[in-house]
Formats: sequence, structure tokens, C-alpha cells
Amino acid sequence: MTTPERIIAAAAVCALHLALLAPQVGSGGGSILTDFGPEGTAIEAGALPYRDEELEYPPLSIPVIVSPAWLGQDLQDYAVAFQVEMLLFDLGIVLLLALALRGGRREVLGALAVYTLGVVAISGIVLDGSDIDEAPLALDRFDLVPAFLVLAAVLARERERSATWSALLSAGAMVKAYPLALFPALLRGERRPGAVAVAALVPVLVAAALVSGLGDEFAGAIGYHTGRPLQVESVAATPLEILAIDDVAGGAEFGSGSFNYVGDGAAAARAITLVLLVGAYALMLWAGWRSGASHLKLATALLAVIVAFSPVLSPQFMFWLLPVSAAAWGLRIQNVVLVVAFVLTQLMLQHYSRVVVDFDAEYVWRLAGRNAVLLLYVALVCWPILRTALRGVASGECEASST
Repeated sequence: MTTPERIIAAAAVCALHLALLAPQVGSGGGSILTDFGPEGTAIEAGALPYRDEELEYPPLSIPVIVSPAWLGQDLQDYAVAFQVEMLLFDLGIVLLLALALRGGRREVLGALAVYTLGVVAISGIVLDGSDIDEAPLALDRFDLVPAFLVLAAVLARERERSATWSALLSAGAMVKAYPLALFPALLRGERRPGAVAVAALVPVLVAAALVSGLGDEFAGAIGYHTGRPLQVESVAATPLEILAIDDVAGGAEFGSGSFNYVGDGAAAARAITLVLLVGAYALMLWAGWRSGASHLKLATALLAVIVAFSPVLSPQFMFWLLPVSAAAWGLRIQNVVLVVAFVLTQLMLQHYSRVVVDFDAEYVWRLAGRNAVLLLYVALVCWPILRTALRGVASGECEASST
């Protein structure tokens, strides 16, 4: 695909995203008005992020959350500025896919189509919106920020830009921790580990200097996440919620910023899914190192495992997958299934508040459908890598036995 064609595609898709999302800017936002806005304005006024506001995110999330507070006087102004900020990162992802992704028309246009379909599916533009957020989910959370940094890092790794990919991935981890899990995958075949190590330290040092300069400390946020219970949206909680349909006795409680399943079997389900998470991650990392799969496909598989088997699966975590999966698989069956999962996530969000009273059947079955499709997606992105690795092991054993 020629450079002029890429520029035309980038301009056209950016214009489409602006036409679809820009009119939604300023619509009421749940977490913006209840969490990010109050935190951002308080920190901008001098409160300590972790000690006073109990911020749950790594230090480089502070500029993301606080900067909208510089541009207005009240929470409504903050919401507009925050949503514009997220819209800019959305357009940044479009530009990365259009201008930096290797491949021809099929790969680039397919990636742009998948990314756009995912964003639109979970935006309330085509389907009815969420009953907890009026604005599109992409604009109401800041998960597009680490998603942009992860995509940029993996694309840089594909081009063997050692310091660049490492600094970008480290910066992503300093905004939200999950990009840290991709370092072992992107280190495969790296020829300049020293440059990687030095570049990775830069965002960490910046984050540490920021927290130290504020006179704060970050340890509380680490403990916050390691102790989080089983979220109602998680795959592991789904079978228990099916058994608890219409159970008005309870089983869902609010805590740690989400509704969590606390009924019978919650502790066991959480323990099991943590074992699955660690085991599946280790298996796919091993397979990725043996298979020679592209870094884009390996990163997608690892993120899919992390999202599907984590005890916490907030709807916005789907954005962790979307850009890299769009780049890795284009318009293939893997991304068809992923877009279906986005659609089902939006259908679930239409009835999200019903879980507060009881496990309403319509909500539970929509959630169960989404999680079943998500597991199918995990299988589709992991199996090609695992199959190639196992074939390599088998062929190696055959060669050893023949000698």
C-alpha cells in the first residue's frame, strides 16, 4: 500500500471517527463525573494522588487524569476536556494502523475496519447505550491511552526499534500496569537488550520522580489491585451467576470500584481463574518463543489470556485487545468473533444496573454469551501459535529419535 493511499485511508477513517464520536462529547459520563473528575480536580488543587485521593492507577495516569482539570471550571468542563483527550488517542490509534502497520491494502484497511467496528459497537451509536454511562465507553475511560502505547510499542518492535518499543511499553505500564506482561514476549529475538533495559527505565524514573516530587508514595495502589475480588463481569464468575439467576438474597456487592460476586463459590472460582491465568500465560509465552509467530499475534494472544482469565474484567478492558488484534489479524475470523464480543458487551451494558438488585436473567445470559464468545476468541488467537510450537517439539523429537 503506497504512502499516499495510507494517508487517504487515515484521513477518511479519522473523519469517520470524528463524525461518529465528536457529537457524543459532552454527554454525561458516569466514571468521569464520579471518579476521574473529582480526583483530577482535587489533585490539580493540591491533593496527593495516592495518600489523599487513593488513586488506583500507576503514576503516569496522573497527567492523563489531571490535565482536563486545567481546561475548565467545573465537572462538566472536565468531562468535555477528558472526552476530547480520549478522542485524540482514538485518532492516534487510527493513524498508527493506517501509517505504521506493515502490509498491503487488505491488512491496513482490514485493521482500520475492525478497530472502527469495535469502537462503534460499544459506543451506543448504533445499539442502545449503556445504562451506566451516557457517553461512548471509549471516551468515558482512559484505556485508549495504554492501548495506543501498546500498539505503538508492538509496531515499533516489528520494525526492530529496540529503545522505542521498550520506552513505549514501559510508559504504557506506568499508565496501566497490564502492558508490563508483554515485555517477555517482545524480548524474543531482541538483539539490543541493553538498549531495551535503559529505555524501559526512563518512564519508570519519570513516574518515580513525579510521585516523589509530589511528596506521595505508590504502594497503596499495588495492594489495591492484588486484593480485588471476583468481578461480576469476569468469565470465572459467570457459571456461579447462572446458578444465582433472580436470587434476590444477594451475591453481588460493590467494592474496589466495581460490582463483585461474593456468593457461594466466589473464593474457589477466583483461585481457579488465577491458576488458569498464570498457566495459560506461561503456556502461550513458551509457545510464542518456539513458534516464531509475529510479535503482533503473540501480544494479542497474551492479552486475550489476561483479559479472559483475570478475576477482574471491566468492559473497557476489551479495548486492551482491539487495536493489537485488529493489526494482527485484520478481517479474519478471529476479529469477526472479537467484534461479536464487543456487540454482546454493549447488549450486556444495556442491563448492567439490574445486577445491583439481583442477577437478572436477561443480564446474566447476555453476559454469559459475551464471555462464551470471548473464550472462543481466545482459542482462535492462541491455537495457531500453540499448534506451531507443538509441531516444532514433535519434529524435534522425531529428529532426535532418528539419530
